[in-house]
Amino acid sequence: MLPSPVGVDGEGACRVLVTIGFVGVGGRATEEMRDLLDMEGVRLGAFCDVAPGRCEEALAFCNRFLAEQGRGPIDVPCFRDVRAMLAAVPLDAVYVSVPTFAHGDIEHAILDAGKALFVEKPIALELAVAREIADHARRAGVVTCVGYQLRYASTTQLARVLLRGRTVGMAVALRFGGLPDTPWWRVQRQSGGMLIEQHTHGVDLLRYLVGEVQRVYAEADTLLLTDVPGLDIADVHAATLRFANGAVGTLGNSCALRDGLALPRELSQIHILAKDLALSLAAGSRLVATHAGGEREEHAAAPGFNRAMNEAFVHAVRTGDRSRILSDYDDALRTFAVTYACHVSATTGRVVDLDELA
Repeated sequence: MLPSPVGVDGEGACRVLVTIGFVGVGGRATEEMRDLLDMEGVRLGAFCDVAPGRCEEALAFCNRFLAEQGRGPIDVPCFRDVRAMLAAVPLDAVYVSVPTFAHGDIEHAILDAGKALFVEKPIALELAVAREIADHARRAGVVTCVGYQLRYASTTQLARVLLRGRTVGMAVALRFGGLPDTPWWRVQRQSGGMLIEQHTHGVDLLRYLVGEVQRVYAEADTLLLTDVPGLDIADVHAATLRFANGAVGTLGNSCALRDGLALPRELSQIHILAKDLALSLAAGSRLVATHAGGEREEHAAAPGFNRAMNEAFVHAVRTGDRSRILSDYDDALRTFAVTYACHVSATTGRVVDLDELA
């Protein structure tokens, strides 16, 4: 059911108020809140978080943003339990921004209530959990969207145009960084490790630009951060991919850069070699394309791609038109399956075919 019209604009078209709740209000959630607060016809209706005081902090963040815009404050009710929030506040959609291990019951509660669902990546810790949510979302028939905002960047879209109709031979996605301060991030059974939790953006862009992955072989180990208390995730990871269209690929990531260590920025990018074309994409920042014959073009990403993602979701909730959503839950499930398959391969030492993944 679509939200109810609340007014008519100057051209006679219905303006529909979309009321949105949040489960998990720290980190990425505040980025989405800022975009939503800046949209006409969108209201933040409820916050839910298990951490004491975090909802109040998020509300203070929102009101500071509104004050900077010369607008009055909002008052949003806060909850500790998602089902209590859904029972108390009429909502059209809910954003879920929680640690990797917390996905599952939250999404099922939202889908049971028939609400549109936006999920920040990664969508789960275990493949079975993500598949159950996907099945539930299909049965519920609700709008879904997953936070792969880099798909909406102008440079990503241009890369798709340049690759259209070309044979891709090889694709590489690299990400090197440091260890986040978040304690659960360094625990395998809570975050899934860097590939699942963070480098999922690189995997998703490879799928979006090159195509579906058929099989993977991966190696990973903890070699450089052995002195970090409580850490059991791999700090180095490499994988070989075979795409269904025949292209080969490589993933590489590490969270071991610390104490001033750094690598050239251009290494942490996506590189694609296609027929008569070479691309280097710094996601959300810059695209460099070199053509056969030596022609070179460089493009900076236009601002606002994160907002474009949120606008696409709100538009779908408001109108039922999902065409602007570039990654719904089913699509994100395929990205997660690739990262999960790499984890399985690194753990078992065998090649994993995506079609055979249990």
